[in-house]
Parts: sequence; structure tokens; C-alpha cells
Amino acid sequence: MSYRDWFANYKNVLLGVLAALLIGAGLMWYSGIGNRTYAMDNALEARYQTAFFDLIDSTENLDVLLGKALASNSNSHNIITLSTAWHEAERARGSLGELPLEMPSMMRSQQYMAQLGDFCYSLATKLADNVEISEQEKETLEELHGETRTMHRELRELTTLAQDRKFRFGNLTSDNQQRLTPETQNVVDGFGKMDERLQDEVPTLTYDGPFSDHVVNMEPRGITGKEVSPQEAANIAQEFMSELGYDFDTNRSESSEGDIPIYHVQFGEADQRDEAAGVGISQQGGHVVWMIVADTPDGEQLDRGEAFSRAQEFVDDLGLGEFTPIGHLEEGNELLVNLALVQDEVIIYPDMVQVTISLENGNIIGYDAAKYYTSHTERDLPESEITEEEAREKVNHELQIEEVRLALIPLSNLEEKLCYEIRGTMGEDIYYVYINVETGQEEMVLLVVETEGGTRSI
Repeated sequence: MSYRDWFANYKNVLLGVLAALLIGAGLMWYSGIGNRTYAMDNALEARYQTAFFDLIDSTENLDVLLGKALASNSNSHNIITLSTAWHEAERARGSLGELPLEMPSMMRSQQYMAQLGDFCYSLATKLADNVEISEQEKETLEELHGETRTMHRELRELTTLAQDRKFRFGNLTSDNQQRLTPETQNVVDGFGKMDERLQDEVPTLTYDGPFSDHVVNMEPRGITGKEVSPQEAANIAQEFMSELGYDFDTNRSESSEGDIPIYHVQFGEADQRDEAAGVGISQQGGHVVWMIVADTPDGEQLDRGEAFSRAQEFVDDLGLGEFTPIGHLEEGNELLVNLALVQDEVIIYPDMVQVTISLENGNIIGYDAAKYYTSHTERDLPESEITEEEAREKVNHELQIEEVRLALIPLSNLEEKLCYEIRGTMGEDIYYVYINVETGQEEMVLLVVETEGGTRSI
């Protein structure tokens, strides 16, 4: 055998060995990926199973707690029982949120738990204020007890299906819903029927809480005027953008329902998928509810102080009234400024707008007046029954008071209260304490949290 023949044979053998090694490595890599994917799927499935059985546990606890609240005649005992029920309902709502039930049928179940917990909390608060629970509230609590017991029974029935070896909660994700097994479909149908029953049978809940039906279904008070057409909305949006210095062409206008029905007017080239800007115009009255700009022309850079002035000037030109900055958040090269309406030297916190400024070029790139148009109305502010000095005496004497001013604050049940807003410090922390001007009661306490981008109150 010549050297050339030997070398050719050697090269072929070497290539074969290398190919085999590469194939083997590839199979090992693929196997490793498969094993990791399988392990991740199992870990996710275990999480879903835990959430499901936690949900069953919570509904059982709620059944017991609501029954105890109905049976007890002790206010002090019921404060604890109803507060515990509130926490248990929040736990159940969290468990529902953990399940991969990516279909509209679970929306009512989550709302039910939110309202149930909120209702229990409102009753516990009444008892803590030495206010007795009314007969109507007792009847509502009894109805909710029955609905919760039925819900627990339905979930227990689903347990049998969920324990089938062929069932996996992971199959309920949107990627897998086209190929559901009969066992899995039975569970989906079970959740759907439970949700439909809650939709049909649960009473309307009106109480002092953020999830009360009268709060959820609130009509925007600041939207006035006649209906406008899509073309009229587009013209209003075009004029609004032109006044801000933008020269965009209107692309299309689409109707969009929500808390405030609007026309979404889009700007940009007709053949572009991404819009350069968008403006929300209310279908009633043609009010500019929001605006956002994705791409802005060049301009002069601004510092934070100049950006605040730019936001204030912009809002002043809207003609909505007098506004004052109440907070801000800086992210990257953008500054978001919150401003609230001022009426008779009183800060009206519910009537708030947000303005976003580009610090790179000074342009207004965002505007949101949804809260303003939801809450704004003509208000007759009450007379103060206590003086500022009396309000100062009602706060914790450890609080070092720095500023006092009048403010109208929103409560969770949509009520508004005129208060003395007392800003002070305890140690290194900053607090706002709100004292009702009519009753002298403490309505709210907020802690100011400093972040890199700004401040927020909790």
C-alpha cells in the first residue's frame, strides 16, 4: 500500500471517528436539553398542583370562617374571624392566579375572591369602629357562605379528575390548548361551569371597598359632551399633536372599549406595522384621554428642573384648570411627572394627570388623563370643623411636622374626604398623615419611599 493510499484510508477512518464523536456529543447534548426541559416541566407542574390544592384548602377555610362569623355574637371575635377570612380570600385569589387557566372563564372566580375578601375586610373595619353589621350585610354574608361552600364542593369534585395520571395542568397553557386530552378538557369544563355559576348566582356587592360592584362599574364623571365620529376624533388628535410640534400623518382610527370608550388614533406610514404615535380620544366629547409617542425628533437636552417646568407649562395650556406637581419618576432619559388639580388652594388628588418628558430632546412623549376624566366633577368642598392647630394635636407627637396643607383624598370605596395633609418625619422616614377636617379622624397614613428614579407613597 502506497503512502498516499494509506493516508487516504487513515483520513477516512479519522473522519468517521470524528463524525461518530460529534453525533454522540450531539445526542448527549440533546438528551441533556431534553432532561432539563422534562425537569422544568415537572417543576412547573408541581407548582400548578400546589396552587390547585392550596385553592381547595383556602375555600375550605373560608367555609369554616364565614360560618363562624355568622354563628358568633362577639364583635371582638368577629373582627379576628373576618380579618382572617380576608387574608384567606387573598390567598385563594393568588392560587387562582398561579393556575395556567388562560381562558376568560376564570375571570369571575378571581373577582369573586377579591370581592369576598374585600367585603369581609369592610365588615371587620366597621366592627373595629364600633359600628354594628346590618341585617342586610348579614344576609349577604350568609349568601356568600353558601356560594363558597358550593365552590369548595365543586373543587373537591375536580380533584378526582386532576389526580388522573393522564392529566397535567401544564396542558392548559395557551400553547397546548389545541390538543387537550378528554381528561384535561373535563377539568377545563369544570372550572368553566363553576365560573358561570358564580356569574349567575353571586349577589351584587355594594360596600366600602375597591372591589365593590359600584366601584368596578363606575362611570367616568369627567367625560361630557356629544358623541364624536372617528373622523372628528382623528382631526382632534391631529391638532393636538401639531400643537406639540409633531408633524405625523394620521394612519387610521380604531374604536376601543374600556372604562372610557375611545377612538385610538394612530400616526405613521400606512405600510408600517409600528405606529410612530397614538392618541386616545373619548368617543363622548372628544377629550384627549392619553397620548404616547414612540419616535421623537431631535431637540435640546433638559435637566430635571427644566423638564418639570415643561410639564407644568404643557398642562397649564390644556385649559383643564390649575395643577401642581405631586410626584415624579425618572427612568433612563424620561421623566414622568404627576400633577393634581388645585381648587380653592386645596389639592384635589383624584383629579390627576401624568406627563412624560424626554430629557434627551425636551419633547412631550406621554400624557395620561384617564384618572382626571374618571374622577373630575364640580365639587362643593365642606367647611373645616377643626383648625390646623387642632389637627396637628391629633397626630403622633413623635412626628416632626414640616408642612400642613389641605387636600381632598380618594378612599377605596370612591368616597372623597377633605383632610389636613400633614407631612412630617420620624427618624429618617417621611410620612403623610391625613386628618379629616370635619370629624378630626385620621383617614390615612402614607410612608414616602425614596428610589433612584423618584419617590412613591405606600
